[in-house]
Amino acid sequence: MEVVEKKKELVPVLRFREFKDAWPLVKVQKLLDDKVIISHLDGNHGGLYPRNEEFTKEGVPYITANDFISGRVHFDNCKRLPEERAKQFKKGVAKNNDVLFAHNATVGPTAILNTDLDYVILSTTATYYRCDLEKLNNNYLRTVFQSDNYIRQYSRVMSQSTRNQVPITIQRTFKVPFPTLPEQQKIAAFLSAVDEKIQQLRQKKALLEKYKKGVMQKLFPKKAGQAPELRFKKPDGSNYPDWSSEKIGSLIIKHDEKSEYSNQYPVLTSSRHGIYFQKDYFDGNDVASKDNTGYNVVPKGFFTYRHMSDDLVFKFNINTLCEKGIVSTLYPVFTTNDKVDSEFLKILLNEGNDFKRFAILQKQGGSRTYMYLSKLSNLVVDIPDMEEQNIIVNFLSGIDQKINQVETQINQTQTFKKGLLQQMFV
Repeated sequence: MEVVEKKKELVPVLRFREFKDAWPLVKVQKLLDDKVIISHLDGNHGGLYPRNEEFTKEGVPYITANDFISGRVHFDNCKRLPEERAKQFKKGVAKNNDVLFAHNATVGPTAILNTDLDYVILSTTATYYRCDLEKLNNNYLRTVFQSDNYIRQYSRVMSQSTRNQVPITIQRTFKVPFPTLPEQQKIAAFLSAVDEKIQQLRQKKALLEKYKKGVMQKLFPKKAGQAPELRFKKPDGSNYPDWSSEKIGSLIIKHDEKSEYSNQYPVLTSSRHGIYFQKDYFDGNDVASKDNTGYNVVPKGFFTYRHMSDDLVFKFNINTLCEKGIVSTLYPVFTTNDKVDSEFLKILLNEGNDFKRFAILQKQGGSRTYMYLSKLSNLVVDIPDMEEQNIIVNFLSGIDQKINQVETQINQTQTFKKGLLQQMFV
């Protein structure tokens, strides 16, 4: 399958002012023929493909596209093979400074391999490009792989096939802009600085999230009846009252309101981060279920929760999006009484140790964990008085605000980089 590209050169809209010449568009195969790219192989190992029982905790890294994070290969969670087994591979043997491209299943992520190891092994999901660094800057080539022009080329291939992959033979038909080495180096250095800024922001966000997790562990009792490690003081320096043990049922009020049709109100669904609109409205007047029980209505400010996969257990959310939304009848709806702040209860249920242990016990077979409101109501939790609840909520909200600010900076920097790429590689 040949990718048709009529343009033979590219004149970037944005470039460093000392460079004037147009960039020739050169096929990857031509770069291979001219030894600009020294080697180009994927991890298609055929009969040598390793079995699960062959992987070990130590040994030579076996890299998949999932190990490409922020343009780098992260070795922390990658699989490994004994050295004797790794030496059997003839293809997909990547080395330091190789450019890696995810070509199978998840197509598009890229990374530069930085390692002190003699080599690593690539899985079937990845291809390496080994550059002659005197002719082709590897960071520049990785930047090309991120450009809209290159994405269009491999997207065109995937659109003509039922497979979500870009075979290595097709990759060699793609064209890349090939400016002089000094211009490549200048582009790579500039965009690498932007990447470094993004990486620093991600590290800052990760540290804030780690800090919040550590604080949470100290703010909430490890077991029911225990005092938390970290307590706030009253403005006069005195202690707040001890936390009291309460059944969830004594803190909440069930809300039982049905909607027969799914287009009556916006449909809400859950995620790791909160309630969101699955769709503003469904089309037509479809009835929710055969028994005509309809949907549960979630008024603004009211809780619902979703049965999640086992790693998440459950996710509690408050509807802050609309006056009334709807969820499946599998998801109970309730509000809080005057004993507990709704945001505090949300934090307690989503992050508290007691609920997580309790929820796991509710597993009723299959791949999902189920729990009814009647069971949740019997869970005993410890809560402080309302004033201390509000202090805890405000404290944690302050950390969340900082995390969100960093997330905004990450998105803005990524948008800035995308704009640069669009103007450089039109």
